Amino acid sequence: MKFNWGHGIALVIVTGVIFFISLVFITTRERVDMVTEDYYPKELKYDAQMDKMKNYNALDKKVVVNVGNAFEITFPDNIADANMIKGLVHIYRPSNKEFDVEEEIKLNEQFTMSIPLHKFQSGKYELIIEWEANGQPYLTKQDIYID
Repeated sequence: MKFNWGHGIALVIVTGVIFFISLVFITTRERVDMVTEDYYPKELKYDAQMDKMKNYNALDKKVVVNVGNAFEITFPDNIADANMIKGLVHIYRPSNKEFDVEEEIKLNEQFTMSIPLHKFQSGKYELIIEWEANGQPYLTKQDIYID
């Protein structure tokens, strides 16, 4: 049997069908975690988040994050007493929501809170701190890499 243009067309069609079937199979097995389950109501509050970020950007001193033996977050000491700063620290793992950590802000006298590293796997995290001091809301986000 001789290879001709009809065989070539059939080969291209069969190869394309096999490619698309394997692509569908691979993509349906991929795990997809949503950032948050209630993303639509949170999106409606986006303007409020932007106002909180503007408040944070207007601060003279910023939140300082150090990753050493523990995950240490130091808040500005010039806006309120340590016990007056309230809010949440959410450490979001983009690749797997099971590794997300959420802690309530509890500061010591040095305006620092510490989260043990044993709660984390190595990799990239997004740190989201939503807090309030003297009735003023703040929001900051930054990427963190843990070895």
